[in-house]
Amino acid sequence: MSNKIKMIVCDLDGTLLNNHKVLSSNTVEKMIAYQQKGYLLTLASGRYFKEVRRFAEELKLDEYHGYAVCGNGYEIVDMAAQTTFHFSGIPSEIARDCIKLAKKCHLMQYVKINGTYHLSVSKHIMNGIQKSCHHLNEKGIRQLSYAAHLLDETIFEKDLIHLIQEDIVKICVIGTPSNQKKWIHLLEEKYPDTFAYYPVNSVSLEITHKSVSKKHAVETIAHKNGFTLNEVIAFGDSGNDEPLLLSAGIGITMKNGTKRALKRAKIISKYTNHEDGVIAECEKYLD
Repeated sequence: MSNKIKMIVCDLDGTLLNNHKVLSSNTVEKMIAYQQKGYLLTLASGRYFKEVRRFAEELKLDEYHGYAVCGNGYEIVDMAAQTTFHFSGIPSEIARDCIKLAKKCHLMQYVKINGTYHLSVSKHIMNGIQKSCHHLNEKGIRQLSYAAHLLDETIFEKDLIHLIQEDIVKICVIGTPSNQKKWIHLLEEKYPDTFAYYPVNSVSLEITHKSVSKKHAVETIAHKNGFTLNEVIAFGDSGNDEPLLLSAGIGITMKNGTKRALKRAKIISKYTNHEDGVIAECEKYLD
């Protein structure tokens, strides 16, 4: 094992997963080998644990005492002990107001409530989006398969406010950058220093409680295991990875990262997620 790096942290979509949203056989083989050498492996995703579990099991994180960080850092799952730790969610009353303000800014809202995805948008619009996703998938554009899968499990609502009765992990809004900025301005005016903001792409933005971040979750795991963020090599591709990538001992942004992530990156990989870029970089920096 490298004298410095003790933990490998990988985002999933756009990073460790290829464009087909799966782990390549090479990635599985090499990541298991790194764990056998003593490196602690953590998967850090915006996805919820239900969607991360199969990748964690494929990489044998339970056998090698690895972790899953889910919901942008809201939840830490110790795969060996099968225990879960949660950070703070967005209180239900505030979450309802966030939805109200998002509607005022003409933003669609996407929220997971009681294990089910709900999207506030007209059914007519969503029918069109669903048909487009499935058509492109049938044509072989597999990058959209995960999006189509989520849409299949989504309930379309005219209004989400009445559904929110418990704390919310995160709220995703979809709309123009200018409308997103208006929403953020309203939130900061009413709830200063309350939220963390994570751009997904040019039309999507997620918010969580300010205590929630991949960086904070990974730092918690590192301290529990007797080391610091300086002994972590981390990989990512988008806004929710930035704080971690900027704080880790080695923080690498994939070649296919978002424009914002690439602009702020400390290190940019020469490889994309579809070229097993994480493995190529690990071979460069690790034993």
